[in-house]
Amino acid sequence: MKFSKFNNFELSAIFFIFLSIIVLGLGSLLFPEIIWDDFVNPNIWAPIVGDATLGDSPYNTQNTILFAVLLFSFVIAISGVFRINNLPCRHDTIVALIPWVILAAAIRVLEDSEFFIDGTDKLFISPIIHFHLAIWLIAAGTIGYLVTKNLQDSNNNEIFNQMLNRIRFSTAFMFLLFYLIIFEPSLEQHGNLSWFSIPITVLLSMSVVWLFPAIPSLEWTPLERMLFSTGSAFCMLTFGFWLQFFIEPWASYSSQEFWPVIVSIGVPIVILVGLYKYGIAAQIELENRGIEPGVLTSEWTAAEWEKHKSPEKDEIESLMSKAMIASPLTLAFTFGQLCDGLATWIGVDFGPYKEKHVLGTKIMEFGSEIIEGEGAWLFLIVKIILTCLLIFVFSKTRIESQQKHLRLLIVLALLAVGMAPGLRNLGRNVLGV
Repeated sequence: MKFSKFNNFELSAIFFIFLSIIVLGLGSLLFPEIIWDDFVNPNIWAPIVGDATLGDSPYNTQNTILFAVLLFSFVIAISGVFRINNLPCRHDTIVALIPWVILAAAIRVLEDSEFFIDGTDKLFISPIIHFHLAIWLIAAGTIGYLVTKNLQDSNNNEIFNQMLNRIRFSTAFMFLLFYLIIFEPSLEQHGNLSWFSIPITVLLSMSVVWLFPAIPSLEWTPLERMLFSTGSAFCMLTFGFWLQFFIEPWASYSSQEFWPVIVSIGVPIVILVGLYKYGIAAQIELENRGIEPGVLTSEWTAAEWEKHKSPEKDEIESLMSKAMIASPLTLAFTFGQLCDGLATWIGVDFGPYKEKHVLGTKIMEFGSEIIEGEGAWLFLIVKIILTCLLIFVFSKTRIESQQKHLRLLIVLALLAVGMAPGLRNLGRNVLGV
């Protein structure tokens, strides 16, 4: 891949990532007293170790800023890689990646329950867990691409069925590897348990492996089908261990509550249904015209479209604004942000948990000054306001075709910092760990 194909924005992000690795990694080896002892260990590594061994370790200003800038840089850099390699990027591509966000949260809850053995538990602490699972995602995508690269004709039933079967076998192979590498090493320390749920989970996972690649209503590429089915199978396996914890807890827990599920998931789903109904007719109308919601056709640049004035533009603008509200991209981050706000509010104001992020802690402290208590209610309000602002921005922003990958990665980042911690908080509320 030639660096000349990246734009200046992407090259700057790549440069910053490599610079951070060199300064923090090589610097820790060459100047341990300055880089490692004074910055990396106390601000980055020690909180990760504390999270894995002692429970929640709070974030600090230094690692919060570093992680935020690195996340933004990775979004820009990876979007460039996706763009150059012309990887799938439609408004429903995000659906194929959502199981991986859920997986990060589900495995993180298992780490909270003290399932994983010492030494491997740090792989499931943020931000390491996101890089760790990214390796599995890349491996699944690579295998899916290699086994189906000559089977892209979805209009030919014979070729289409061959493609589905190859994805099924590849997903089953990845599922076996995931079980043997991630879960099997930790089973020995829980040898007194019956593991009643595991055979049931494996059967359900195999059903996912067989059925999910062939979901008929999604016009996905083989790569998208592979990522969706693999991530979903991994999630099913992980939730099987949740079920085992309900049957035979292997660690102490405070209480197991199910009502947070109704609030943290039910309320966002009701809102999502309303958003979908509001914009789906406009989305269908645009698709009938061959226009992707929020994306300008090749004849326009963003600057030209902004200056252009005509009745046709006004009509398309109106349709795009409504269609983007019903887009899977908008629905995904809306669910994630609201779930995070609600689950955090329940866990802090009604449960035994504390906020660990710097900004969230400041908001809750301010909330507790306004109304005596924990103050997470204000965090929920801020999340609601942020969600409304994001919906407005996404509904009004028009991008050019080459910016679609960046838009997709921005939403994925929003899910990583919204849906993933929200589902983790919900999982902890439910399991009581």
